[in-house]
Parts: sequence; structure tokens; C-alpha cells
Amino acid sequence: MTIRTFHSQLDYVKQELLTMGNKVEEVIAEMKEAFESDNKAQMKMLIAEDSAINQLELDMHDKVTLLISKQQPVATDLRKLIVALKISSDLERVADLVVDMAKQSIRMNKHSLPLYKEQLLAMLRIAEDMITKSLEAYEKSDILMAQKIALTDDKVDTQYGDLIRELFKVEDASVEVDQITQLAFIGRYIERIADYATNISEWVVYEVNGKHFDLN
Repeated sequence: MTIRTFHSQLDYVKQELLTMGNKVEEVIAEMKEAFESDNKAQMKMLIAEDSAINQLELDMHDKVTLLISKQQPVATDLRKLIVALKISSDLERVADLVVDMAKQSIRMNKHSLPLYKEQLLAMLRIAEDMITKSLEAYEKSDILMAQKIALTDDKVDTQYGDLIRELFKVEDASVEVDQITQLAFIGRYIERIADYATNISEWVVYEVNGKHFDLN
């Protein structure tokens, strides 16, 4: 394989990863819509379709490991491939968290969810935007954009903490203990999605300058 061909393969890997990222963005948007309207049928469909994103992550792993084994890249080129592996893994985990959120949401009764729906939706909208911006930072190799995402993560952490404190104070007899637990889990899954957006941003920084930074 010539250098030109190898670099075209690197570009292909990046585009495939961005395509996977777009699929994950779509899944988050669909979950947000289903959660807002309490559409359990749509949530079940999201759960059933999760294997497609799992397969994209496996395909990315196979493609990248084959390139590394055949070409034995170094320095910047090696970093690009390592980052593609790491980000694809993070995106797959984000999709898994959306599925976890769907499963918990299906178990919620019609009395408990409305009390905290807006809080959870506010968190989800921020996490969704963080994923979008982290992918944009990756596409543009934009370190400054990547670093700003960590500041947004603090906002999600704060909102999650506020939610947990409120749940511990619940005295409404219509909200059962298991429902409170499920609400806490849903909040935790959203908070973790935001964390993975920060992880992706950290990999963007590493790809560009070769240094690991903890942006959390």
C-alpha cells in the first residue's frame, strides 16, 4: 500500500467514525422524543435496533487493527487510528446508555415520570449537544472546542446532583421507592453520556498534540 493509499484509508476511517457518530446522535434524538411523549413503543424499537451500532463498532475495530498490523504506522498516523478505536468504543457505550435509559423509562408509571420529566429532558438536551460538539471537534481537529465541552459537563453534573437531592426528599405517596430508583438511574445514564462526550473531547486533544489531558 502506497503512502497516498494509506492516507486515503485514514480519511475513510475518519468518515466512517463520523457516520457512526451521526447514528448515535439520531438514537439520542429519538430517545429524547420518545421520553418526552412517553412513547414506549418507540423506546422498544430503539432497544431492538441497538445491535446495528454494536456492529459498526466491531467493523471499526476490525478495519483499524488491520491497518495497524499491515502498515505499522507511527506518530501522528498511529494516534489517528488509536483515537478512532477509542472514540468508536465511547460512541458504542453512549448508544448502550440510551438503551439503558429506554429500559428504565419503560418501567416508569404515568404518575412518577411527569414530576421529573423536564429536569431529565434538560439534562438530556445538554448531553446531546455535548455529543454533537465533541464530534464536530473531532471532525475539525479543534482543540479549543474540545476543551470547552468540559465546562458544559460540569453543568450536567450539577443538575444530576440536584435531581438526586430532590429524589431523596420525595414524600409523595404516589411515587414508589422503585420508581425513585429508576428515576435516579435515568439521570445517571444521562450524566454518563455527558461524561463520554468529554472523553471524546479528550481523545481529540490527544490526536492533535499527542498529550493526554483530563478535561473533567
